[in-house]
Amino acid sequence: MRELTAHVPRLQRLAVFEAVARLGSFTAAAAELGISQPAVSKHIAQLEDQLATRLFDRSSNRPIATSDGAALHAAVDAGFGEIERGIAELRSGVGELTVAMQPAVAESWFSPRLSEVRSQLAPTRLRVVIYDHDDELVSIDHDVSIRFGSGRVLGQRSELLVPEAVVPATSPERAEALGLDASSPAEALLHADLVEFDQTGRTWANWTSWFAWHGVDAPDIDQVLYPTYGSVVPLAISGNGVILTWRWLRGELVERGLLVEVGPALEREDVGYHLVWPAALQRDAGFRALRSWIRETVRLHR
Repeated sequence: MRELTAHVPRLQRLAVFEAVARLGSFTAAAAELGISQPAVSKHIAQLEDQLATRLFDRSSNRPIATSDGAALHAAVDAGFGEIERGIAELRSGVGELTVAMQPAVAESWFSPRLSEVRSQLAPTRLRVVIYDHDDELVSIDHDVSIRFGSGRVLGQRSELLVPEAVVPATSPERAEALGLDASSPAEALLHADLVEFDQTGRTWANWTSWFAWHGVDAPDIDQVLYPTYGSVVPLAISGNGVILTWRWLRGELVERGLLVEVGPALEREDVGYHLVWPAALQRDAGFRALRSWIRETVRLHR
């Protein structure tokens, strides 16, 4: 047995320690690692017991590394850096990056820009895989994912791309027939022909949460429940109903005059679309190029 595992039988505690020392906060470390703040505190306390020393001074509002804690952080940071470099070198021989995303993101936002992003990543090859629910990602081989939610994923790092911003939309002709426009209040949509898609296992906003956000009881939607976001967009474009659209995902549909907004937005900063990746990818050239491209493209087209 290596001496490391003899002294620290659960190496995850070193990852928790590194996050706390780097971020200077138990709460921030918990958010990055996708675990609870009490779990972080427990890991640190157990690590201190195993090493028989205090790693942080907790007398102030923020944990401050003791001299032993600072020394350990320097060693752990250097060790993790070497491991990440080794993994990056292994990956560089593969030269392929697999990105997992849901159909709405792939169809409405990513696919129209596929040639552009592939040119940015070259010589790294880009592969896209589609998933429907987050629990499918456990069995899907991928390197990076774009997913909706809080961004907290155990053992992964994440970056918010866009917060949730959902707004009702339909064709210009249908909007005129219903007497709706972007300034219409939520109550004005109570008698509109609302189209809903299946939200099972998803945390996106739906009509019920949209009306509740604006202080209105949602009407009964006695219609066909469509399977995906992509399946309801053509209905709205053809004037066969009002749908909820994600401003980030609807591409040029509004700019081209195919859809118009017909009510207020539901906007939340606590959830949205996140880029999620393992820490080992930090030094991968293909991942860095992808992350930079996504950041810039989102900035330009939000």
